[in-house]
Amino acid sequence: MTSTSVKAAMPTYHFTSPSGLDCSIFDPNGAIFYKGRYHLGYIHQEGGRHLWGHVSSTDLVNWQMHPPMLSPAPEGGIYSGNAFIGKNGRVILSYHGLGDESTKHPGGNCLAVAQDDELNVFKKLEANPVMKNPGWDPHTWFEDGTYYSISGGKPGSGEAPSLYTSADDNLVNWKLVGPLMSREMSDVFANEDISCPDLFRLGDKHILLCISHIRGTRHYAGRFDNRQFHPEAHHRMNWPGGTCFAPETLLDGKGRRIMWAWVLGSPTTMSLPRVLSMGPGGLMNIESAVELNTLRKNRQYLENIDIPPETNVITAGINGDCKELQITIDPHQAEACGVKVRRTPDGAEETAVTYVHARKVLRIEMDKSSLDKGVRPRTYVTTFMLPKGSENPDIAAQEAPFELKPGELLELRIYLDHSIMEVFANGRQCMTQRIWPTRTDSLGVSFFSCGGKAKVLSVETWDMSAISLTRRSRNQDGTWKTENILR
Repeated sequence: MTSTSVKAAMPTYHFTSPSGLDCSIFDPNGAIFYKGRYHLGYIHQEGGRHLWGHVSSTDLVNWQMHPPMLSPAPEGGIYSGNAFIGKNGRVILSYHGLGDESTKHPGGNCLAVAQDDELNVFKKLEANPVMKNPGWDPHTWFEDGTYYSISGGKPGSGEAPSLYTSADDNLVNWKLVGPLMSREMSDVFANEDISCPDLFRLGDKHILLCISHIRGTRHYAGRFDNRQFHPEAHHRMNWPGGTCFAPETLLDGKGRRIMWAWVLGSPTTMSLPRVLSMGPGGLMNIESAVELNTLRKNRQYLENIDIPPETNVITAGINGDCKELQITIDPHQAEACGVKVRRTPDGAEETAVTYVHARKVLRIEMDKSSLDKGVRPRTYVTTFMLPKGSENPDIAAQEAPFELKPGELLELRIYLDHSIMEVFANGRQCMTQRIWPTRTDSLGVSFFSCGGKAKVLSVETWDMSAISLTRRSRNQDGTWKTENILR
């Protein structure tokens, strides 16, 4: 989605670039839980080159700024990768270094080793790049005495995703095993790549989380054995019109698999932390992290709201653009029903979240999200991976597959943070959207039903406080000072 003229308020409880720092954040990278802290790196630009910024937290809402994880020297830029624990317990960064003619750096996948427990200093291997032609976006880990590293690529091409292994304690010597994927799935388009790969075990499956540049975040479920990934299913986590890109996960001290993604649009930002788990039938559950509940304030609660067919029921007193909404709807007599947020009193601007029973889909409808004609949700996430001359048409709604079980109620959790929407449904679907309303009164909430009646059993809302971002530095006398630098 692009916006050419609307200036949105900065997100309040999503992590974004600190004001006063010359950067727009891109891919999350280097996410790791280490010695009681969540560490999150992210690509941003400085001096026209990509590097990794770095923040950490003990609770996912109060963040501390660190020096950059990685800066581009001698590389021409630092691109995507991950963090992992090596054989000796040290944190190691795996990253793609861009080639640079001025320093004679050939480009390729590289490694850097932490020099301290606070992860403020990383030392790059002198032998970098240790994997010169494996593709891009490495993801590396240590398991059962062996180092493994997978790379991004395009299946079926000369740059297919690959697997490397190493038994070298010095991390210098790597062996190309071969293609990462044993096969491709039938619902993947021919021009989709596998980038930002993240391979991990979830329940009794292995998950290959990744993107394609044209369709955004997605994942394969399958098994990793015999040094190859064997996909059994493929699922989207972003759909045409959506803005969820470049995911990264970590495993925390509670055994939770936590994911962030880059939310495209302006201003660029990270998604909220999402907890992934394996549900029945091999389908992945997706829920927001419980730590976000500490940001709630000003609770409001309503219940038993009847929604007659073909009507729009406005909830007086519930409004805002920085909120969490938890909604339970009985939809079973309606063909379609849902909630409208960021609504003007006259309905000129609004964004509808709609469950369509017969089609088994959940929709975010953007045709009235903004009166600004420069705001255009697009079919493809990016265009440079499309065949030359391909179009990227506008689209009116992002639509995700979603089916309620017989008798199951619709449970929506919606996070609004100015231009960002994240919609969680029944703990097993999540949609990410950018919206840019133009009017100051685009704050209302209403419920609607089509083709039959529905009933809102409960709606619970909170205003959301801001996350914090601080930076520690030494005074001249050697003592420490902390300053708030978020906004």
